[in-house]
Amino acid sequence: MPLLGRDNLVGVRAPEFKDGMVWLNSKPLKLEELLKEGKVVMIDFWTYSCINCIRTLPHVVGWAKKYRDKGLVIVGVHTPEFDFEKEKSNVEKAIADFSIEYPVVLDNDYVVWNSYANRYWPRKLIIGKDGSIVYDHAGEGNYGETEKKIRELLSLADDNSIASEEGTGGICYPTTPEIYLGHERGTLGNEEGFKKDQAFKYEISDDNDRDKFYLRGDWIAGSQFIEHAGKEGNLDDFVQLNFSALSVNVVLGSKDGEVYEVLVSLDGQPLSKEIAGEDVKIKDGKSILEFKADRMYNLIDSKEYLDNRKLKLSVKSDQFRAFAFTFGACAH
Repeated sequence: MPLLGRDNLVGVRAPEFKDGMVWLNSKPLKLEELLKEGKVVMIDFWTYSCINCIRTLPHVVGWAKKYRDKGLVIVGVHTPEFDFEKEKSNVEKAIADFSIEYPVVLDNDYVVWNSYANRYWPRKLIIGKDGSIVYDHAGEGNYGETEKKIRELLSLADDNSIASEEGTGGICYPTTPEIYLGHERGTLGNEEGFKKDQAFKYEISDDNDRDKFYLRGDWIAGSQFIEHAGKEGNLDDFVQLNFSALSVNVVLGSKDGEVYEVLVSLDGQPLSKEIAGEDVKIKDGKSILEFKADRMYNLIDSKEYLDNRKLKLSVKSDQFRAFAFTFGACAH
C-alpha cells in the first residue's frame, strides 16, 4: 500500500529501519526483531528545537518508563529541521536535558522520514505485533487516547485515571503561525525584501503587517537564519514583529558558542515579571535574554492573551543568529 500522500497510515505495514544509521541510547534496532520478540513499537518523529515536540516529550518519556517492562519499545526518530540539529553532540545534550532514556535514531538525511512519507513534527505511530501501523497521531494532544491504545496492544486492563491527563476547560485563542526567518521559507515584511546571503542595511516603517517579521539595521539573510552584521554594541539594530499569542519562543544561536545578550521589549517596554518567559531575566529595568547554544528560547509566557502586540529583539552582538519564532495560544 503506497504511503505517499496519506495523512493517516493506519493499516500500512511499517517500513524497516535502514542499516548504517547512528543510534543513541541503544544499539541499532531492527523492527523485525522487535516484533519477533512480541514488542509493541511506537515511533515518535521529533526534533529538539520544535516547541510542539518539546511539549509532547514528558508524555513520551513517561510512557517509556511506565511500559518498557510490559513490552513497549519507543523509538525517537530525530529528523532535524535546521542544520544545527544535525550535530550529534547537540542531540545528545537535548536527550539528557529532556531525560530521554529510550532509543533515538539520528535521521539527518530524512531516511526514516521519507520511508514513512512523513510531513509532521511531532508524529506518533504505534506498530502492532503483526508489523502494521495501528495508531497514527500528528501534533500535540490525544495523550489519553494514545496511552489507552498502548495499554490495549499490551493487553493491559483499562486505567480510568488516564483520561484525566487530557485536562478540561482548555481555551485556545487565534495565534500567529510559526515565522521562519531565513530566505528559504521566511516572511520578511520590509519593502526591499530579502537581500540573500549578503550584508544589507534594512529600514522599516511603523506600519507592520501580522505574520511577518521586520529588520532594522545591518543583517545577512541566510537560507535558514538571519545573522546580525552590525557593529558590536549597537542596539539600534533589531528584529520586530506583531503577534497574537499567550507564549512566544525563538530559535537562536551564536556563531562562536559564547554567551551573548539581546534586549526584549513588548510595545516598546521591557517585559514584566508576569509575562517574561523562563529564559528572560529582568535586570536593572531591562528584560534580557542570554543566548548561546543553538536551541529554542522562551521569551514570553503570559496568562492573559496578547493580541496584536509588537515584539522587538534589540541586538548588539555580531554573533546573533535567529532561525524562527513559534507561538502558543492554548490555556488550560
